[in-house]
Amino acid sequence: MHNPTNSDYHSLKCLLRYVQGTLHYGLPITKGGLQLFTYADADWAADSTDRKSVTSFCTFLGMTLISWFIKKQSTVAKSSTEVEYRSRAYAIFDVLWVRRFVAEFQLPRHSPTTIFCDNTSAIALANIFSCPNQTH
Repeated sequence: MHNPTNSDYHSLKCLLRYVQGTLHYGLPITKGGLQLFTYADADWAADSTDRKSVTSFCTFLGMTLISWFIKKQSTVAKSSTEVEYRSRAYAIFDVLWVRRFVAEFQLPRHSPTTIFCDNTSAIALANIFSCPNQTH
């Protein structure tokens, strides 16, 4: 910002054109239930150049999308289970933050938040860690 280049001005111009062209886009806010749930997913070794995975999740309050995240992971995962488990961990951090935020509006969550995941190994791993005294 202190010493902008022509490339910086070009990038800014592209950004402003994008914003101008997407003014009619938006996220719908719908009336309905206040059930909190999250979908978490990951793409193992998504980048063929560095073999790093992409993690993502989206959180809904009722049918309204209130939070989302997508990021390339900083390390290389050894398995799809590992990368999916990391994705769920990021989603859990977000859910905890959202639950605390919603509680500030006097809407405490009394039921657990459902986190959907499509990797059976990551689900099994999470179940082992969540119920260490139970036999599976």
